[in-house]
Amino acid sequence: MSLTPLYQTLLPEAVHQLIKDAEILYIVPTGPLYGLPFGALVSAYKARREIHYLIEDYAISYLSSASLLKILRDAERKTQPPEPFLAFADPEYPPCEIDDEKGAETVAQRRTKSNLKWINGGCFNRIKALYLGPKASRSSVFALNEQQQLDDYRYVMFSVPAVIPYRVNQIEQPALILSNPLTEGYLTMADVFALTLNADLVNLSAGNSGCAGDSCSENVRGEGIMGLTRAFMYAGTSRVAVTLWSVDLYSAKDLSVGLFTHLKANHHQNMAHALREIKLKMIQGKASRRQYANPYHWAAFVVYGDGQ
Repeated sequence: MSLTPLYQTLLPEAVHQLIKDAEILYIVPTGPLYGLPFGALVSAYKARREIHYLIEDYAISYLSSASLLKILRDAERKTQPPEPFLAFADPEYPPCEIDDEKGAETVAQRRTKSNLKWINGGCFNRIKALYLGPKASRSSVFALNEQQQLDDYRYVMFSVPAVIPYRVNQIEQPALILSNPLTEGYLTMADVFALTLNADLVNLSAGNSGCAGDSCSENVRGEGIMGLTRAFMYAGTSRVAVTLWSVDLYSAKDLSVGLFTHLKANHHQNMAHALREIKLKMIQGKASRRQYANPYHWAAFVVYGDGQ
C-alpha cells in the first residue's frame, strides 16, 4: 500500500507514528480545513484499485480548540434527561422565487418527515417531540426553553438550513433558519448561547427543504461551524453533528437514522465509534444503496466535541 500526497501532507510520517495506536483522532481544523472531511482522506490504494480511507483506521471527532475537550469533560453533568428525542424540521418559508419545482420540494419534505418519524417512533417512540412546519420556529425553541423543558431531551435535531454571516438579510452571525424568519427572525448564535440544554448530541442537519431571502440551504462551514458548535456546547451539549455539504436525502437517512439506531442498540458505545460504524457500513456497500460507498454520501456528516 502507498500513502497519497494529501494524506502525507496533513498526516506526515512523524504524526502517523504518534497516532498509530489511537482509537479516536481529534482534529482541530483551521481556515479551509473546516470544510475538509478528514475521514475521507485516502490513506492508501490497495490491490484492484480499492481505496482505503482514514475513517477505516480511526474514529474521528473535531474540536474548535484543543482546550475545549478538557472543558467539556470537566463540565458538571445534570441529571439524565427524561426524554430521548426532540426535533425541529421542515420549517415554513415565504415563496422562493428561484424554486419553481414545488412538487419536488414537497417530496423532499415528505421524505424528511418520514425519516424523522422513523427515528422518533422506531427508535424512541416519542412522536409528540417533533416540531414540524410552522411549529419548527424560533418561538417554539424559546417557549420550551422558558418552560425549562428544552433540557429534558437527550438528543436534539435541527433539520433546517443554516447560514453563515452576511449572506442573508445582513445576518451578522451564523444562524439556523426556522419557520417565519421574516417575522420571528433567525435562531442566531447569540440565541443559542441563551438556551439551556442537557443533551448528549445536537444534530444540525441542514437540508434542502426551503429558502429564505436570496439564499437556499446554506451549509454550516468555517466560522459558521465554529460559532454554532461553540454556542450549542456552551448551552449544554458535549457534541454537535453538522453536515459540511448537502447530501442525497436517502444517504442522509442512512446516516442520521443509522446513527440513532446504533446509539440505541449500543448504549455504551461512544459517539465517534458509532458514527464510524455507520460510515464503514456505507463504504462496504451494505447501506440502502451501494453507490453510497462514495465519500460524497458519507463524508459530509461529522461530529464536533467529545468523541467519547
